[in-house]
Amino acid sequence: MKKKRKLGAVSLVVVASGLTAIETAIHFKLVSGPVWQIIAGGFEAGTVGGLADWFAVSALFREVPIPIIRRHTNIIVKNRARLTEGAVDLVTNQWLAPDVVRTKLQNISFSESIVRVLQEPANQEPAVELIRDVLSRLADGLDKPQVVEFLEKVLKDQIGGLDIAGPLGRWMEEAVHEGRHNRLWDMVLDAAEKTINDRETRDQVESRVNQVIHEFKEKDFFKRAFLGVAEFLGILHKDVITEKIIQKMNEFTHAARDNPSHPLRIKVDSMVLDFAHGLSSGDPSLTTVIDGLRSKFAHHADTKGIIQGILFRFRSKLSEQLESKDSAFMLVLTNYLREILTDLQNDRLAQKNLDTWVRDTMTNLAEKYHHTIGDMIRASLHPEKLDDRGLVNQIEEKVGNDLQYIRLNGAVVGGLVGILLGIIRFLMTGR
Repeated sequence: MKKKRKLGAVSLVVVASGLTAIETAIHFKLVSGPVWQIIAGGFEAGTVGGLADWFAVSALFREVPIPIIRRHTNIIVKNRARLTEGAVDLVTNQWLAPDVVRTKLQNISFSESIVRVLQEPANQEPAVELIRDVLSRLADGLDKPQVVEFLEKVLKDQIGGLDIAGPLGRWMEEAVHEGRHNRLWDMVLDAAEKTINDRETRDQVESRVNQVIHEFKEKDFFKRAFLGVAEFLGILHKDVITEKIIQKMNEFTHAARDNPSHPLRIKVDSMVLDFAHGLSSGDPSLTTVIDGLRSKFAHHADTKGIIQGILFRFRSKLSEQLESKDSAFMLVLTNYLREILTDLQNDRLAQKNLDTWVRDTMTNLAEKYHHTIGDMIRASLHPEKLDDRGLVNQIEEKVGNDLQYIRLNGAVVGGLVGILLGIIRFLMTGR
C-alpha cells in the first residue's frame, strides 16, 4: 500500500531528475545531437505531465496553495453536499430502488436456499435453538393476566353460543349402546357397597329400624302389645334386623354389579337413553335444562381461576420440556422441522408461495424504508459524525492507491508523447 502511494512521487522525481541531468549535460556540451534533444523533450513532457496529474490528484483531496487556481482545489470537501446527495441518489434510486430490488429478487429461489442450508445437521441445531428460545419467551407469558382475561372472554363467548345438548345426547347414546358406561356402573356400585358397610350407615339403618318399631307400636293397642311381648320374650332383635337389611342391600349391589342385564341397570339405562335421545333430538324441555346449566357455568363459574390454573400447569410443563434438548417435545419439534423441510423440498407450489412471500416482503420493506436508506447515508456522512479530514481519509484510503497510477501514467505518457513530438519535429526540421 505504502509503495503504491509513493509510486506517483517516484515517477515525478525520476522524470524531473532525468530532465535536469540531460539539460545539464547538453548545456555543458557533454552530449550533443538530435537524439539527446529528443530524449530531453521526452523528459520535459514527462515532467509536465507528472506535475499536471499531481496537481489534478492533489486537488481532489486537499487545498493546493497556488494563486488563482487555489479555489479550484480541495474538491471533495468543497463539494461535500453534492457528493452526499449523489451517493444518496445512487444507492436509493439506482442500486436499491424498489423496481431494481424486485427485478433482482425474481431470479433468486429463497426456498431452495433455505432447504439446502437447513438440511445440514450443523445448521438445524441453531434453527431448533431459535425456535426453542421463541417458545420459551412465549411460555413465560402464558399465564399473564392479559392472556387469562383474553381467554376467559373467548371461552365465555364460545360457551354462550355452543350447542352442548345435541353432542352430549349423542355421546350418551353411543356410550350406553357400546357399553362404555359399564365402568361407571362399577364405580357407582363399588361406592354404594362401601357406603352400605360404613359404620355411619349401619347406625342410620338401626336408628330407622327403631323408629319404624316405635311408629308401629303407636298405631293401635294390639300391635303395641304384640311387639311388647316379642321384646319381653327376646325374639325381637333390632341388631339382627339391621344386619339383615344391610345384607340384602349388599346382595342387591353385588347382583347389579356382576350382571349387566340386572333389572336395575336395564331400567336406569333405559331412562338414560330416553334422556339422551331427547337431548340429541332437540326436545325443548331437556335442552332448556342443559342450556341453563351452560349459561350458569359461563356467568358464575370461576373461569378465570380455571384458565389460570390450566395455563400455569401448561407453562410449567412446557418450560420443563424446553429445558432439555432430549425431551420428548424437543425430539418431536426436531422431527417436525425435518418433515417440513422434506415437504417443502418436494412441494413446488409451497416453494413458489414462499418465494413470492419473501419477494413481496423484501420489496415492501424496500418501498417502506426507501427514504430511511437515504437518511442513513446522510447521517453517516454528516460533518458532526464524519469531519472533512475523516471523509477525505476514507476516500483516499479506498481509491488513493489507484490514483497514484494516474500520476505515473502522466509521467510515462507525457514522456512518450514528448519523444514522439521530438521525432516528428526532427523529421520536419532536421533539428
